[in-house]
Amino acid sequence: MAKGNVFVTPERLKDLIIKYVKEEERSISSLSRRLEEDGHKMHRLVLTGYLKALADVGVLKEKEIPPAKVYITSAHRDKNVYEAVGEKCIALNVDDDEKALIAVYILQRLFHRPIFFEELKQCGFKEGVEDAEQIIGEERREAKAALTKASVHLPYNDPAYVVNKDYESIFLDIMSEIMIENFRAKRLVVGTKQLKLGDV
Repeated sequence: MAKGNVFVTPERLKDLIIKYVKEEERSISSLSRRLEEDGHKMHRLVLTGYLKALADVGVLKEKEIPPAKVYITSAHRDKNVYEAVGEKCIALNVDDDEKALIAVYILQRLFHRPIFFEELKQCGFKEGVEDAEQIIGEERREAKAALTKASVHLPYNDPAYVVNKDYESIFLDIMSEIMIENFRAKRLVVGTKQLKLGDV
């Protein structure tokens, strides 16, 4: 499970598989080909066992389409950080460009680096952010190196962004909501707060 000399962690492999089956339902052969396209060659038996394990814990669902078995995402699986942030930003009562800017801001605050378009796509956004600053040079290279170390494959020349506008209040509110949901602690909260741009 490697791309070059970079080891692919089980968590990263899980994220890749979920990404692929979100694009479309996939057979074991299709997943094997897709992983190999991204530089992660796995023995078919190892991949089969891993997919079975993900299905057993509810991350994926198996579906029989003779003669093959295909995999789809489960509605009950845990979201990754990109999905959790994207879901909250997309639900904001602002225009789509502003939602994408807020998503970039939250991710750059979390990861302390510029955010690539590929990461924004994992949040559910299909277009780049025109009002963000595009980063080039050494800062971009350092950010890309960090993702490569984490076995994250980026398309060639994928743009990297930073947002200089202050969305700190929205950042804190969204991360608070994600934490409460992740730890299933809603019953401990008194009242609710509707997130809106006016709170910034």
